[in-house]
Amino acid sequence: MARNICKRWRFPAPALIIFLLLFAFSLFRAQPAGAATQNGESATGSSAIVFPLVPGSKWKYQAMLSWSENNSAEVHQKLVDWKMEVGRMIPRREGDRAYDAYAIKGFPRDLDGSHGDTAPADSLIIESRKIGSDSIKFYWIPPAETPKALARFEDASDSLADVVNADELFLEFPLVRGQRFCGPTGMIRTDQFYCWVVGKPEAADLSGIEGAPKLPSPVAYPVEFLTAQHSTSFDFVPGVGITRYSYQVAGTSSDTELTLVAIERKAH
Repeated sequence: MARNICKRWRFPAPALIIFLLLFAFSLFRAQPAGAATQNGESATGSSAIVFPLVPGSKWKYQAMLSWSENNSAEVHQKLVDWKMEVGRMIPRREGDRAYDAYAIKGFPRDLDGSHGDTAPADSLIIESRKIGSDSIKFYWIPPAETPKALARFEDASDSLADVVNADELFLEFPLVRGQRFCGPTGMIRTDQFYCWVVGKPEAADLSGIEGAPKLPSPVAYPVEFLTAQHSTSFDFVPGVGITRYSYQVAGTSSDTELTLVAIERKAH
């Protein structure tokens, strides 16, 4: 009799699978946005393998700046120490897309066209990814637009559908040689101008960078943006960040060259 009862109440295999899937989904929905997982990933962000934008982390650079005064052929040069650091992070989730907004002080672009007397500014890096996708996009919000974007992230009722645009995109993973990312105007061009273009990846030498992580086979991806007036380029090493940054104004001696010399990585 007991054996018959057990047979009568045995859970059918298909129904059991559906039950387990629904249960797992309910647990996933119950997890707060931005909660950390056991492997150190943000539930709404990427792992440190890509861009270790952990609050408290710092990248220290040496920058050589060159410029000339108006109506003068004399070139001035100045070597300055520069630091980029990550402040707080605000995670948001909207539909099937996750966002992480990182408060940044001292993004390398602050030095563009500088004479070495520029103070690190407050800007924003926004990481965006579709849930379940390997594609990750990073947008840089300049200082003038940062307060407005930051206020939107802090307002949970504000839709983030248009919080970033393609013209602010500066990194898109996975990085592949020949890859292009930019706004729609740049994408339709055939001359490689007004668009970030990924060059040939090469082995990265991290031996001279204090505090650099021990990576088995670090790779540096050169990324360049060209216009008729200037060129901007940087080397990006996944798991480390921007290791070299360059800004040059066409037809002038205005030149900015940053090289990473040290990194302070904070744990998740």
